[in-house]
Amino acid sequence: VRAAARAACADTFVRRLPLGYDTPLEEAPMSGGERQRIGLARAFAHGERLLILDDATSSLDTVTERQVSGALAGELRGRTRLIVAHRVATAAAADRVIWLDGGRVRAYDSHRVLWDDPGYRAVFQVDAP
Repeated sequence: VRAAARAACADTFVRRLPLGYDTPLEEAPMSGGERQRIGLARAFAHGERLLILDDATSSLDTVTERQVSGALAGELRGRTRLIVAHRVATAAAADRVIWLDGGRVRAYDSHRVLWDDPGYRAVFQVDAP
């Protein structure tokens, strides 16, 4: 549990809770990002072969997101990871990308290959038409 919390960048704030790791969740004052890191730690601790994450770093600051992404690429590397993402850095780090458009698979390839398609690039641009 502690290793999973460290991988999710949750260990430091969990140890500061009133009872540390023994603090009941309903008595733990946490921000949205801290709650997200607790959820990640639970997934890391229990996802043995397949880990499915849906926008798992959306509430994290960029430094914490980078650390969690490092854990996904490092110590959790032996697991199959299916990651739903809207950030270009997350897609760029993936082995393969399945690009969904209107509920259908539009393309499947590496981020580098897909990046040549203006429609794919537009997915990651905030002001895309």
